[in-house]
Amino acid sequence: MISLTMPGPVGPLEALLRLPPHPAGTAVVAHPHPLFGGTMHTKVVHRAAKLFADRFHLAAYRFNFRGVGASEGSYDDGRGETDDIVAAVRFARERYAAGPLALAGFSFGSLCAARAALVVEPDVLLLIGVPSDRWAEEEARALEGRNVVWVQGAEDQFGPGQIALETAARHGFRAAVVPGADHFFTGRLDAFEKVASGLLAQAGFAGTKAHA
Repeated sequence: MISLTMPGPVGPLEALLRLPPHPAGTAVVAHPHPLFGGTMHTKVVHRAAKLFADRFHLAAYRFNFRGVGASEGSYDDGRGETDDIVAAVRFARERYAAGPLALAGFSFGSLCAARAALVVEPDVLLLIGVPSDRWAEEEARALEGRNVVWVQGAEDQFGPGQIALETAARHGFRAAVVPGADHFFTGRLDAFEKVASGLLAQAGFAGTKAHA
């Protein structure tokens, strides 16, 4: 694991990079709500970055939003945090320009990643634990036609699995639910990783040979 600092819109952003032996592309993963303890060290964020690096051979970055950990700035209700993601992606792509770009976000980070995707145009967008009660229908509609995959816990307190499946079907996203999982996939992280891996493979992320 490599510790580094990225330039952000309002100051440096603290980040971590998980680097496979032969990077075939790039991934950036965004963390959950800063005001409720979300950081780049949140277990789901760590697992997503690990999956991208170990299974799909991508240079996987995760970072702290402004005002979290050593990242400068202060909470900006999702607006500035979306800008942070755009800056992080641009930093990552300057260093690993070849191959596919994956963008992912968990919870609050999924909402910000969905907005950032309209700017950075990832090859795949992985949404995890979307708080569906905070995601406007028009924002979901804006992603139609893009390569979107979505993993939700069946018992997610902020967006039940069935609602996620219905929303995904409405907008043409690939989606799957992890049975028995809550918002944080407590005790279900292995299942989360397996489901996410399957969806990403369906979305065209088959590993190094497919994108070398």
